[in-house]
Formats: sequence, structure tokens, C-alpha cells
Amino acid sequence: MNELYKYVWDKETGGVVLLPEQEKMSMEARPVYYRELDLLGFDKFFDYPRDETYPIMWAENNNYYYKGEKIAKTQGGSLFTQPELIVLNKSDQVQRKLELVDVPAMLSKNAGLLENLTQETIKKVFNYYKKYKRKVDVFYVAFSGGKDSIVAADIVAKALPSDSFFILFGDTQMEFSDTYTLVNYMEREYERKGVRFYRAKSTLSPDESWRCFGPPSTAIRWCCSVHKTSPQINLIRKIIKKDSFTGMAFTGVRAEESLKRSMYDDLSEGKKHQGQYSCHTILDWNSIEVYLYIYANSLPLNNAYKKGSSRAGCLVCPNSTGKHEYIKRMVYKDEVDKFLEIIRETSGKKYDANEMRQFIDNGYWRTRKSGRELKVGKDKFEIQDDNGSLLIKAYLPELNWMEWAKTLGAINKISSDQYKVSFKSNEFAVMVNQLPKTTLFKLPMKDNTKDFIKFKSLFRSVIIKSIYCRRCGICEAECKLHCIDMSGSVKISELCVHCFKCHDIRDHCMLYSSVKNKNVEGKSMSGLDRYFTFGTREEWVDTFLNYEGGKDFWLSDGDGIIQNKKKDAFVHFLRDAEMVEYKRNIDGDKYTRNIPTEFTEKIIRVKNDANILWGLILANIVYTPTFRWVIERLDLNRAYTPDEIKDMLAVDMENDTKGLGRRNVADALKIMFVKTPLGTSQVLGMVDADVRITASGNEMIKLKSFARTSWPNPNDIVILYSLYKFAEACDGMYQFSLETLLDDSIEREGISPTRIFGLDRETMVPILNGLSANYPAFISATFTLNLDQITLRSEHKSQDVLELL
Repeated sequence: MNELYKYVWDKETGGVVLLPEQEKMSMEARPVYYRELDLLGFDKFFDYPRDETYPIMWAENNNYYYKGEKIAKTQGGSLFTQPELIVLNKSDQVQRKLELVDVPAMLSKNAGLLENLTQETIKKVFNYYKKYKRKVDVFYVAFSGGKDSIVAADIVAKALPSDSFFILFGDTQMEFSDTYTLVNYMEREYERKGVRFYRAKSTLSPDESWRCFGPPSTAIRWCCSVHKTSPQINLIRKIIKKDSFTGMAFTGVRAEESLKRSMYDDLSEGKKHQGQYSCHTILDWNSIEVYLYIYANSLPLNNAYKKGSSRAGCLVCPNSTGKHEYIKRMVYKDEVDKFLEIIRETSGKKYDANEMRQFIDNGYWRTRKSGRELKVGKDKFEIQDDNGSLLIKAYLPELNWMEWAKTLGAINKISSDQYKVSFKSNEFAVMVNQLPKTTLFKLPMKDNTKDFIKFKSLFRSVIIKSIYCRRCGICEAECKLHCIDMSGSVKISELCVHCFKCHDIRDHCMLYSSVKNKNVEGKSMSGLDRYFTFGTREEWVDTFLNYEGGKDFWLSDGDGIIQNKKKDAFVHFLRDAEMVEYKRNIDGDKYTRNIPTEFTEKIIRVKNDANILWGLILANIVYTPTFRWVIERLDLNRAYTPDEIKDMLAVDMENDTKGLGRRNVADALKIMFVKTPLGTSQVLGMVDADVRITASGNEMIKLKSFARTSWPNPNDIVILYSLYKFAEACDGMYQFSLETLLDDSIEREGISPTRIFGLDRETMVPILNGLSANYPAFISATFTLNLDQITLRSEHKSQDVLELL
């Protein structure tokens, strides 16, 4: 894989010069035109031409460079707040005169290296085309209208015959107006060259989808599936007249853009859509090389960049923050405000105008995890398990469930209220009772086999789809055989092979996933305020274990360090960690009646190994409200400030009108993050905090942020213990795949160790292989022919694993 070239500022041209030395870069440098300077207030300090033929200077993040000199920087900025412009070496003299970058001279200096890079990339694209020509049904360029896709498309056009591929613009219908101007121009140019140009867009308009799904968030990015991925797949089928196809998309993805993308290979097979390939055409190019190529080849540049946008994309995006938001709104105010108004209209927050403006400006709308914060997040069904029978109450008088039920098997109507559904080699009964305002479903208990358990889960999915489906196109795209037609009302073909792929969508339906209310299935986030403001500290646990959990620990207040309400908070923690069990009928007080459990007796063996000890403790406490909240609400590798945590807690503690409860929870978590290995050794995450002792001897802890991260040193026994805990919580599901473990969209009581400890497939495979080799009496795991299976020995329990310590 080629490394991208290093660059230096060139005072002579005002541009940049690539160097032969190859070195990974970390800054996304970009040219800056006069309109951005005007917008940020540069005109108060500098005199520059209002000419957008060429840029005037360059920017790296928020730093601005003119002829190699850093002359200014910006700070802050949001949708409604202008970034602060900080001019360096400012004087009271006459405005400093600036001139345009001498682009022709800059290109002349870079011609050799740029030509080498171009030819290498063209050769790479052609070689992939040649290698996969017989394996792939269709080659196309995934075009966005941004600078990277402009370059990728041009490279592919130079590398391949014009009739061997086409350009596919994923029109989200939420793009900048300048993007559409650029796309219209490119469409004419490519069609003139004999290259087909297509546009894929959802049948739902953004106005419809935002009001129906609710605004997208960082956790619920339904917009990508609804407005981009699914329309493209469904359109390609029509273009090539083939339902099941293998495609290769040439993309403009670049490694420099993000840590995740830096790990990509030039060619990758889609994880979500197996058999679909992506060739990342300019993966190893930096932004400077992209702009040089555009200038050198006289390609059009999206005017959004010239107006100050650092990227071309959607008008309002949950992943967009900071100065970019301000510039975007100032340049495309009417279009942006249309989406901000939908955020206001769909929000369930009871805010006045100023509070709502602050809510939007601070980006809190981006953090929602479900429909609880939306006006459209209403309960539409209830589910109960009645001694193995499944009961579903749908709050709709009529429900066309039979069409979606065809995805499970053939349906036989026995009477007006009784049906038989063929599923695998069985037939299961479905009782239907139609009431004036509701529809009641019952799946009577049959033998509690794996097939019946699976059927109950899939039938639940059928009802969800029947209630929520708005023909967004995702299920249609997921069906490789195209047995689902959403062009009119939903139609399931008789050719359906019952692969259940359409049920594997997040929460079975993307709309339901976005708007579901926490009470739909009886789930509750009550009991979060368990540890008052005190939380738990590592030294408390150490002292408890040194006393082996005996009475003397409680009678001595843990050697005097755990007194009064701290002791009450610690009791709650020990019970949550399954370290004590309350015995009402023995002598003693409310503390000494807490007897150490078998779990405590066994972990005493590893009390000096904090990594193992706290890994085991975490495997237990995640099944209690506070830490389940942490696992389910805090995304991996994102730093949360205390204020953000409190705002998120407010959503789940709706009755905490004064905010005292969420303050307690946030303070307790702060202590546990900062004063235990959960945060200090990254067993759970990484903490950034200041701890100091005041003159009076009190400890002051200031939490700056906490980020859930992958456990850097996962212990095999801890993982095995948490696997058994997972299986037991899932009603004895002792056999499953690694794919199932990694799929956090599946609703279940068990919490996968991959989710608890932030572990990916590459980390888990060697751990599971090692466990199988070392502890075959507990576990076997196989990974062959792209199939994987994990089997736990059901004669053992999680407590038995502790014998291995």
C-alpha cells in the first residue's frame, strides 16, 4: 500500500509542495477562498481580492496559513454561534494585503510526483477491474459530489472503458444546492463521454422521513439506510435487470479522513452486504493531493468548498459539529432551517423558544437513543410471555400481518380466528382476536424447542413490520432474491426462501428502532440512583475482601473509611455485584446480615489482580440498572462530559423533575470511573479527570470526560464467565455464533461480553480459540468455511468458571 506524500508550505506560490519522502499525515489541509474569509470576519484585518478563481490561503482544521505563516485561527462555533476569529501578530497598521495562490506555478512544482501518483492509482484501478471482471456483475463509481468522489470518478474514467462502468449519485435529497449544480454539470460531461450516469433516491422525501422516523441521531442513523444504501441497491437491480448481483463500487474514501478508515484496505468486501466489493480508489491520497489533482485536471470543484464548507454532505447531519455547522447554516440558511424546524416540531421536549434554540445549538438532539424524546414515539403494541405462550396486543383495529408472515412460511387459515404457519419442519398455531380498537395475537405454547423460540421471535418481528412499515425500501434491499416488492403496498413473493434476512434489520424495522418508546416491552430504567453521590472506590472493595466480607468489616466501618450513607451506597454496590446476599433471618443489623456469596469467596483468590477482579465485577454489575445504562447509552470511543451524561440521564429519569436524582447518578459514576480500575485501567473505559487534595484535607475530583473503550487486556476467564452469564440471562442459550454475540441490535436480556468490554471479532476469535484449547470441558468454538459456532457445556454454570481462577 502506497504511503501518501508529505507536503510543505511554499512561500513563493502561496501553495504547497509535495516531497518525495513518504510520510503519514494527520491534517486535512484545504484551500480557503475569499467567501469563507468574509464570513469569518477576515476582512476587518486583511485586504484580499474578491476573486474565486484561486484560493487565497490554506487551512488545517481551525488554523489558517498564508504563504506558510500561521496568521489566524478560529475557536468554537455552532449552528447559531459565530466562531471566534483570533488573528495572530495583529497590529493597528493598515490592513495587511493578501494575494491569490499562484496555482499554475504550484502545479508546475508538483507535476512530477502528482503524475506518478496518478499513474499508480490508474494502474491499481485497472488491475482490480481486470482481476474481478469475471466475478463481478457491475462496476460503478459511488458519487457524492464531494471533492474525493470527483477525483475517484475521473481516475476510473481514465482507467476503464467508458461502457464498463457507470456513475451512481446517491441523492439523499438533503444535499447542498451547490452539490446539485455540480452533479448536473458532471452528469452532462460523463454522458458526453459515453459514461452512463444515474441518480438513486428514496421514494420518501426527507420531509416525510424526518417527520416519520424522527430526526436521525448519532446512535440512530436511519438516514443512511433509507436515503442512500437501499435506494442504490434497488436501483442497480433495475439497471442490470438482475435481482441477485455482485457489485464493485469505486469510492472516494480516504484513510486520512478518520481512524476507522485508516484501517481499510484498498479492496474490501462489504460486511453488511456480503459479495459486494468496494475499491477505495484514492484511499492513500491526502487532501492536498486531491486538490492538486482537481486543479491540474481542470475538474470542477463544488462551490460549497469555496464558501467555507470543509466537506460536502447533508444539510443537517447528526455527525456534523462546530464551525462547519455555522458556515453551513449561514450559506444555506433557508434549506438548513427547514430541517431545524422539523427538529423543533418532532421533539417531545416541553421547551420555550429560547430553550429549544439552545437544545438544538448544543446538539442535544443528536444524542437520542430511541423515540422517547419524540412526539411520534408512541407505544403501538405490548408483548407478554404467558408461561411460554406469546401474547401480543397491537393498538390497531386492523393489521395486515399475513403478508409479512409469508416470510416465515406458508399460512393456512383454519377458522376466522385461528391460523397455522409452517415454519421449518413444524406448524405453529396463531390465534387472532379482532377487537374494535386492538388486535390480539396468541402463539400457544408448544414444546419449548429452538424452533418454537425462534418462531416466537420472528413472529414478533412480523407484527412490528406490519405496524410500522412505511415502505422505506430497506427490507427490499436486504432481500438478495428480491422477493419483497415495495413499489406499491408491500408484497411478498411466493418464491420467498424464508432466509429471514429481512428480519435481521436493527430491531426488525428501522422505523420502529427509531421511534420505539421505552415502555413498549415493559423495559424500564428505574433504579438508576443506587449509589447516592458516593459510588464505590477501589479501596472499599479491597478492604472488604481483606476482611473476607465478614462482620468485622461492617462493625469497623471498613476500617473507618466507609461510614454512614457511604456504607448504604456500598451495600447496594456489593449486592449489584453479587458479592453479598442479604439474610433476613440471621442475627445482626442491616449491614451484618449481608453475607458474602460464593462469588466473593472465589474472587478473593484474585484480589491482588485488579484487571481480573474488576472484569468479573463488571460482568455482574452490568445486569443492574446503573451500569446497564452505561453500557446501553454510552457509545464506544466517544468522550462524554458530565453535563452530557446528566442530559442523557434526564431522558431516562423523567420523574426526576428537580434533577437531584440524575445529579446523584452522575456523581456516583464520576467516583467509580475515577477511583476504580473501571476507568483507571480501562476495564470499562478511559477517564480524564483532575484529583487534588484541598488545604482542609478533602479530596476534590473534577471529571472532564469519560469514554467507553475496548478493554486493552481482556482476561480469558473473565470472558468465559461473562459468556456463561450471557447464556444464563438468555434462558439457557448455550449455543450461538460470534456474529450473534457481536450484534447489539438483537433485543435480549443477556449482555454480550463483546458489548461489555468493547471487543471486536478480531479480538474475540483468538480468545475463543484459546478457551476451547485450554478449557474444553467448558467451551468449544469453531471457525471454518466462514461459519462459526460457540458451544458452552450446559452442565456447567457461571459460578463453576470461577473454579478456574
